[in-house]
Amino acid sequence: MNISTRTSIEEILNRLQFNITTSGAKKIESYVDILFRWHERKNLISTRNKEYFLQRDFYDCLCLISHIPEGDSLDVGTGAGLPGLILSIFRTNDSISLIDRRENAIRFLEHVKVKLKLENINILKQDIDKMKITIAPKSILIKNFSNKKISKLDFQSRVEYFVNLFRKKLNCRAPIIILTGSNVLSFSIDDLCGKLNINIDASIKKINTPFFDTNRFILELS
Repeated sequence: MNISTRTSIEEILNRLQFNITTSGAKKIESYVDILFRWHERKNLISTRNKEYFLQRDFYDCLCLISHIPEGDSLDVGTGAGLPGLILSIFRTNDSISLIDRRENAIRFLEHVKVKLKLENINILKQDIDKMKITIAPKSILIKNFSNKKISKLDFQSRVEYFVNLFRKKLNCRAPIIILTGSNVLSFSIDDLCGKLNINIDASIKKINTPFFDTNRFILELS
């Protein structure tokens, strides 16, 4: 890991006042290094710029972690392990299940699990419509999840889809914590809840970032 990347990680951790062990910090550095080596061949993320990745994706993941209750978590459509794999480094006593249906993502996650000795993650190659989960998670995490079916839905229909799916498949009412973009700006929370055909409470918090002039939000449904 080069010095500039390590410095960027340390800066972000300090900005958000995240405490982490030396071992945990080294695992984050190794994760980023492995990710970008694999990304050259497997196209796992949306950028080839490490600085951008750290200031956008890594920063967003840390903001999301602050809202995740302790206990087992389920990261749906995890891709390169965002945010679930990063969460597992900070929450070593929690079990984190990572679900994705893409072969490249699964192979990458399995490689990272072995290399970083992440004993608290469970990797599942499943489509969410067909997922079979035996645990009752304390939280369900979604960051930039997309597939052809869901991407065609408007925002409130997407929320209804997720809530109904997880309640049916998991038989629990764990909070669903979503990192989302500017689409959520078109709704107040009262307006959103009033339009949904489900009984749900919702809260929203804007991610304040010093790096970009963007609208990123954490939407929690319970």
